[in-house]
Amino acid sequence: MNTWTDLPLALTAPLTRIVLGADAQNEAPAPAVPEPTLRPGLDKTDITPGIEGFLFTALMVAMAVIVLRLMVRSVRRVQQRSPDAEAMLVERHQGHLTPEQRAAGEQLDADAGDRLARLQAKYPGYLAEPTPEPREPDTGR
Repeated sequence: MNTWTDLPLALTAPLTRIVLGADAQNEAPAPAVPEPTLRPGLDKTDITPGIEGFLFTALMVAMAVIVLRLMVRSVRRVQQRSPDAEAMLVERHQGHLTPEQRAAGEQLDADAGDRLARLQAKYPGYLAEPTPEPREPDTGR
């Protein structure tokens, strides 16, 4: 009797059950959270949305899609009409000016390169280097 395998079967059976957990395997595990049940007097059909709920949800989704499409259409229409509206405003408020005087304001952006050269001459190093990028993400603190 050098090892436990040499012991008689009557002694080893309880040991193997303890070691292998055979008794624990036969029992059903107890749930950690009890399964929820309905209150007395309620049926599953009383608390589910049913076909009406699903149809209402589908109707709301369809209405949202329609509203979004109408909004996109109206925004495009406004963007398309904005040059015409601007021309009408110019005609209304600057009708007394000659076309040369009206076009004089458009030349302000044409001399942007000259303006940059003047600012760089006045302030050495103005926009000489690009804006430095942050080395690490901004944490907001």
